[in-house]
Amino acid sequence: MNSGITLVLGGVGVRGIANIGVLQVLRDHQIPIKKIVTTGINSVIAAHYGLGRDLEGLSDQFAQFFADNDRYLWGMERLSGIPRSAVRRTAGSIDYFLRQRLFCEMNLKQVSILPREFVDERLHALFGELSTDDLRTPLAVCAIELGGQNAVLLETGRLIDLVRVGVSFPGVFPPARVDGKEYISSILFSELPLDMLTTSDRPIVAIDLPSPTDLRPPRSLLEIIARTDEVRSHAIKQRFLSRADTVVSLDGLKKFSWGGYRRVARLVTQARVAMEEQVDLLQIASSMNHPAD
Repeated sequence: MNSGITLVLGGVGVRGIANIGVLQVLRDHQIPIKKIVTTGINSVIAAHYGLGRDLEGLSDQFAQFFADNDRYLWGMERLSGIPRSAVRRTAGSIDYFLRQRLFCEMNLKQVSILPREFVDERLHALFGELSTDDLRTPLAVCAIELGGQNAVLLETGRLIDLVRVGVSFPGVFPPARVDGKEYISSILFSELPLDMLTTSDRPIVAIDLPSPTDLRPPRSLLEIIARTDEVRSHAIKQRFLSRADTVVSLDGLKKFSWGGYRRVARLVTQARVAMEEQVDLLQIASSMNHPAD
């Protein structure tokens, strides 16, 4: 696979679904992709795209999944149990949400908020026993291997295993076991795993979905811890972004929160519009010279 770009998809939580719109634009403009690197919910989208499937249908499936499970997800979307004075702060920060509501109150008693079975049926329906050999566009899912405590790129095996790892958001889902090892998504460490790529992956295009910035001073120890983690994540992302040949930043999507389950269709539409405005960057990137494998 010597032609095309290596595409690295960003976006935390439901905001990552914006990448459906991103990939629709790339497909419409026939931008060649030699590999997609991702983690989080983007792993589902990238695997679906890699199989050559209809992205519009995937958007509908996400919307239906959230509608079917509204009673379970309502608490995360509406931030139930959070003091009214802290709702705005929490809506913009998944770090603060996990610590304020879920991590401190629930995760001290259990490994995760939701069981693996919550998504397994849907993942089986999407990917069954398909493997990475069935992909038209190769996929690499970045994860943390808990035993070795190091970041890895998973690029071979059953697609459902790779996607399970990708969506194993720490604290929300339990670790995923593959070939005797346990993995979690690397998304809380870095939503854009550019540090895992090499010169042979160039040209590298990163899709950045910046998070909203809250400049209000912290009012509690939990807010200080969460803010510290946000600063760390932002610093790591900015450092990694320098490794991309091209960065496409969709700043206009900042107002969509990580848990906005009910606005999936609107999010995808706005991502399409934003990408159309920057498609020239992608066309230039895809024409760059890059080393052969």
